[in-house]
Amino acid sequence: MKTPEHPIFLESVKYIRSQLGFTGLDQTQQTILERIIHSSGDFSLHSCLRFSSGACDAAINALQTGAKIFTDTYMAKAGINPMAKRTLNPDIQCILSMAPDSIDATLTTKSAVAMRNIWLDFEANDKFLNPPLVVIGSSPTALMSLLDLVDAGCKIPSLIIGMPVGFIGVSESKNRLLNSDCPFIILEGSKGGASLAAAATNALLRVADN
Repeated sequence: MKTPEHPIFLESVKYIRSQLGFTGLDQTQQTILERIIHSSGDFSLHSCLRFSSGACDAAINALQTGAKIFTDTYMAKAGINPMAKRTLNPDIQCILSMAPDSIDATLTTKSAVAMRNIWLDFEANDKFLNPPLVVIGSSPTALMSLLDLVDAGCKIPSLIIGMPVGFIGVSESKNRLLNSDCPFIILEGSKGGASLAAAATNALLRVADN
């Protein structure tokens, strides 16, 4: 039996809808917007939320057929785990489990190397499965690393949730994703974070389970 949403959450969504008015989004996109606003208390996210064509449908199909979820931080993984267990129970992995013990920090980051390691491992061992959904809420260098791999001919993810937060390299990584062939959900500019990336993922899990 599917777990119903908590009454306080439903009341919050009702309030959010009353404040947003007509958004022009489809039902799944609207659900994602409502969850990230609920997680942040920030109605301005509506103006910077972007979807590539068909991204949500592709992600839902991937989740329903067993795709994994890769996150860039353990915080994002922790934010997704409860909803995952209540819905489709996908395999969730944090890329940092594939990070090296040490790196030359003047040349790269652990997140960038970890993303490369985990994606090449997927390519080598799970190449006949659905490509994972990739959830980026912190590391623009992990996002850049993944896009480098796609440009080099590696498989395209089922979806990239591109919501790294901050200032250095963040907008650049999001703009590159916007101009890529990858399906995406993006918060433009400097806004983002693990909780928002997890909220977007949770919205997709809930829709996919229903």
